[in-house]
Amino acid sequence: MRADNSAHLAEAAQQRRLDCIERVQAVLNSLERDGGPVTVAGVASRAGVSRTFLYDDAQTVLLNRLRNLASGQPASGRPALPDKERITTKSHEAVVRTLHGANQKLNEENARLRNELAVTLGQLRDLRRGIPVER
Repeated sequence: MRADNSAHLAEAAQQRRLDCIERVQAVLNSLERDGGPVTVAGVASRAGVSRTFLYDDAQTVLLNRLRNLASGQPASGRPALPDKERITTKSHEAVVRTLHGANQKLNEENARLRNELAVTLGQLRDLRRGIPVER
């Protein structure tokens, strides 16, 4: 009869699970510190675990931490930048002022071009009707 090795198998499985948890936590720590995209697939890939592992009921704490990190990201889907790389309020306001000025110039140019087009179309209409064009 063979020896019962089930205790050794269970111990090895438990150690693998603990190693996986440790790797996932290291990835989450890195993402908290350095920023980057936070997705289940991305974290699973970086940690070398399956997505199924993260969705397992036993990993609820890890999955909740991952979701909390992901919820801190902008809705655009881009990763949140670390605080040291974020734009200052003063810089942001300068960018907004510059863009507002450029937008205003474009609106003025569009209005001028619309007026020019209206005048040209009016002249074309008059030419087709045989009315002399005023200059």
